Amino acid sequence: MPEISADAADIIKLIRGLELLDEPTIILLEQLLSNRSDEGLIQYLIAGKEDLITVSIFRICNSAQTSHILSYVLHFFADIVSRKPILAIQLGRADLISQFGANPAMTFMRFVRLNPTDLSIVNPALYLASTALRYGEYKANTDAFSAFFAYARFAQSSDILHIDEVQFVLRGCIQIARRKEYRELFFKEKMVSYIPRLLTEIVSDDSGSIIQLIYETLTFAWLLSFEYKGIVCLVREKIIPQLRRVLQRVQKEKCIRISLMILWNMAEAERKYIAHMLNPLSNEWIDDRIDVLGNLNVSGMVSMGGLELNSRLRRGASLVSEMVSVGLLKSLSQLKRRKFGDEDVSELIQRLEDALESSMEVLTSFSEYRGEVLTGVLEWSPVHTNERFWIDNAHRFDENDYEVVIALGTIILQTKDDTTLAVACHDLGKVVSHHPSGRTLLSLPGMEDVKERVISLMSSESANVAKEALLCTQTIMIRR
Repeated sequence: MPEISADAADIIKLIRGLELLDEPTIILLEQLLSNRSDEGLIQYLIAGKEDLITVSIFRICNSAQTSHILSYVLHFFADIVSRKPILAIQLGRADLISQFGANPAMTFMRFVRLNPTDLSIVNPALYLASTALRYGEYKANTDAFSAFFAYARFAQSSDILHIDEVQFVLRGCIQIARRKEYRELFFKEKMVSYIPRLLTEIVSDDSGSIIQLIYETLTFAWLLSFEYKGIVCLVREKIIPQLRRVLQRVQKEKCIRISLMILWNMAEAERKYIAHMLNPLSNEWIDDRIDVLGNLNVSGMVSMGGLELNSRLRRGASLVSEMVSVGLLKSLSQLKRRKFGDEDVSELIQRLEDALESSMEVLTSFSEYRGEVLTGVLEWSPVHTNERFWIDNAHRFDENDYEVVIALGTIILQTKDDTTLAVACHDLGKVVSHHPSGRTLLSLPGMEDVKERVISLMSSESANVAKEALLCTQTIMIRR
């Protein structure tokens, strides 16, 4: 048997001195400590003794009398648990609590609380705590969950995010999020809000470690994106522009792959949501919780002509629209020119590109645009910024006695929402610019006061409204 290290010898001495374990178990642990790199032997030694080994090492941790010994045992424990998941399961077993002598998750979080500046203790303790939480029952670990999330918020709220201070917090979040029913906790605890910072503000002298942390942050986001509420939270934290940034700037294939996987989860969620809205009786099984996607574009009630119109009626999810708006199609086109080691990456790029292009046809259709305008609620989306749309559809503004033109005028005259006002001014300018009748459209019934209203909006307190009103006014003055 290989010679035991001095630290391991100190631990064995401690065990015997405190009479923590019987001699056969001590010998077993001595063999494990001496052969940590021998996978085959480790597997042989733990087979059938998983609960005994887990309980024994935990009791040693709980009896460590110095920070040095505690650090050594925690690192050994975390190492063997990460390599042998069957040991991880034991940490969550409620029926072993009496043998453990204390709640494992809460005990590991106590080590974190008592040694907040000693990362040699904090990091393995966080890993073990999150492992125990993942495999344990929520009701038995409510205090431990609270302690974990409190520390996670503290670590990720620093003015400067140092990689060595947040990486094990993030790994703990990933560990817990791997259990589906626990993902809801991250939404409740508002943990999603830290993801953008982890992608952009991490500090380290080692670029490789930054890439690894970005990958782990994306892994966390990917796990949350399997939940419809998770998608809502991620989108509200501007994750789509962040993912596009990763695709543009990070060359590591694993980061590209998982970014694409998050985007695909979102695109699929939107497809299912739209199908569900259009055909509620469809045979395709849909989780009832998909309705939460309808909250993405809800901006309250908008008044027009005495009627209250809910933007939710127009469109719920607008995920693919935002992907297009941030330039994702261009990024995907650039990625298609790369050769990846994993063929699945290229296939995922193609599938996502097809989904976006298919959606673009709908998003930039006149019927889609008409439906949006008639609700009285406008948002920046591809249809408004696509110059080809205005050129190709200029003649269609004549339809139904110029109803879309008049609806734009009504919006400008009546709405109080700055975004809607800015978009309406922009759109009116485009119609005047490309329609054969030009500014004479402003003579239509119901449009008489629109020009004066647009001119007055040039002094709006909203910079965007003032800008679009100015551009619209210039177009009206120039176009005959």
